[in-house]
Amino acid sequence: MRRVLAEYGAEILVKSESNGCAELRRAICAYLARNRGLAVSPEQVVIGAGAEYLYGLVVQLLGRERIFAVEDPCYEKIRAVYTANGICFEPLPLGPEGIPSDTLAETAATVLHVTPYNSYPSGVTATASKRREYIAFAEARDGYVIEDDFDSEFTPSAKPQDTLFSLDTAGRTVYINTFTKTVAPAIRVGYMVLPPALLAEFQHRLGGYSCTVPTFEQYVLAELLDSGDFERHINRQRRKKRRTAEK
Repeated sequence: MRRVLAEYGAEILVKSESNGCAELRRAICAYLARNRGLAVSPEQVVIGAGAEYLYGLVVQLLGRERIFAVEDPCYEKIRAVYTANGICFEPLPLGPEGIPSDTLAETAATVLHVTPYNSYPSGVTATASKRREYIAFAEARDGYVIEDDFDSEFTPSAKPQDTLFSLDTAGRTVYINTFTKTVAPAIRVGYMVLPPALLAEFQHRLGGYSCTVPTFEQYVLAELLDSGDFERHINRQRRKKRRTAEK
């Protein structure tokens, strides 16, 4: 924070672009390429004040006429946001490997909201084959998967599992993550990555919105990512988890 105040000066008072300041979006792209296997451009990244705000943007982007499906159980805020937005959604029970195939086949939903790694509160992590099944589900229904990558950075594994977004060659996945868990609960900053096919629609429907995160906080997070401090912090946490698991 001190470094940003010293180096950016009055720039922290300038309003950022609607989808977030360029510095943070570029830093997020570089981080995702290094750590999550996502090759994306800054134009695909949208910054917002936490995951719940981004859920609401997804609703407006994909349309309220669609039926959404959510994991059961799931993070309660997901249900709350969809209910507040008047969305019809179906809770799909989780099995030990993810949502069972027969349950996916029976739902009328065309949007699937999943937390493939460490779904809360069940702790279920979707298998590699299940992740591919989620992608195939969206492609077959001309729909989308919302990949909520909650808590994935803190996997004890030296290499995190592949994201749906990195596996998806059809451009049917919207990736969402947040710094609330990895940095601090008071950091109300999240981001989503859109597939290229949705960029024009996003600008048409939501391009007039102002970014909900102060420019100062965006520059601070950009510095944290660019300096490598964020990844060093994550790696320390992973090593702690591995040591705990080995005991």
